[in-house]
Amino acid sequence: MLSCRMGELRRCLVSFRDSGGVEHVAEVTAESLFEAAALGLNQFRRAEWSREASLDTGTLRVEVCESTFYNVKVAELQAWLKRGGGAPRDIIARQKVRSRLGD
Repeated sequence: MLSCRMGELRRCLVSFRDSGGVEHVAEVTAESLFEAAALGLNQFRRAEWSREASLDTGTLRVEVCESTFYNVKVAELQAWLKRGGGAPRDIIARQKVRSRLGD
């Protein structure tokens, strides 16, 4: 799995299928897989429908608009955000993604 870097800003589509089977999609621009997932999750959390959906236990599908698809479990994203230490670029990447979520 592409854990972080895509190398440059890329347009991504982040989708989430709710318990009713409805697929919700957010378009974001991000430099990393987790940043894209966080931006999409943030948009979903602000939406009216998300009050009834189980976003925290679901899976986000991230499409890097060059035909690359990833599924990101919200739990994996949250675990990555809580992780400490690592290379300076990893620390900076997590700080940036946290700020995108408003954490």
